[in-house]
Amino acid sequence: MRRIFVVLVFILASIFVFGKTVHIISAYVKPEKDRAYYEGNVKVEIPDDKVKLECETMVVTKLQNEWRIVEATKAKVFFEDGEAIAEKLRYDLKLKTGTLTETVQAKVQDKQSEDVIELVCDTMNIDLENDVFSGESFQKVLIIKGKIEARAKSFSYDRKNGIIKLEKDVEIVDRDKNIKMWAESVQITTADDKMIATNARVELVLEE
Repeated sequence: MRRIFVVLVFILASIFVFGKTVHIISAYVKPEKDRAYYEGNVKVEIPDDKVKLECETMVVTKLQNEWRIVEATKAKVFFEDGEAIAEKLRYDLKLKTGTLTETVQAKVQDKQSEDVIELVCDTMNIDLENDVFSGESFQKVLIIKGKIEARAKSFSYDRKNGIIKLEKDVEIVDRDKNIKMWAESVQITTADDKMIATNARVELVLEE
C-alpha cells in the first residue's frame, strides 16, 4: 500500500510540471528529492503524447528543477504508428527526444506510403515532436522498406516529409526495379521510392 501511495505522489508532481498526466506502474519504487528509481515490470504511459514505455528498470531525474530525463534498461517504446526496442534508452519527457542504444530495432509506419519502415542499428536518435529518426552502426545499419533493402553507416528518416537519407558506404537492393547499387550517399523519397545517389555504381539484374 505504501508503494502505491508513493507512485501517486510522483504522478501528481509530473502533472504540475508538465501540465500532462504521466502514468507509472512498477513493482518497486524508490523516490528521492531529485530522482526516482523504478524496478520490475515498469510501465509508463503519457496519453497526451501517445507514448508508452515498458522496461526492466528506470530512473527519472530532474533537469532545471523539472522531472524530465528518463534512463531505462531493456526498453520497448511505443509511439504514434511505431515502436522500438533497445538495451538502453535515454529520453527527455519535455522535448520528446531520446537515444536508444545497443541492439536497436524499430518499426515505423511511413506517412507518405503504406509501407512499414524497419530499422536495425547500434544507436538511434528519436525526435517524436518533429517525426525525425536517425541512427548509425559500427558495421552498418539495415533499413527495409517494401522491396528495398538498404545498408549504410548512418541514416536519417524524416517521416513527416517522407525522406530517407543514407550516408557512407551505402548498399541498396531494390527488387522492384531489379537493381543493386553501391554509393557514397543515397536519398529515397518514400512516396514513390525514387532515389538520388552520389558516386554510385549500379548493377542491373536482367530477367531471363
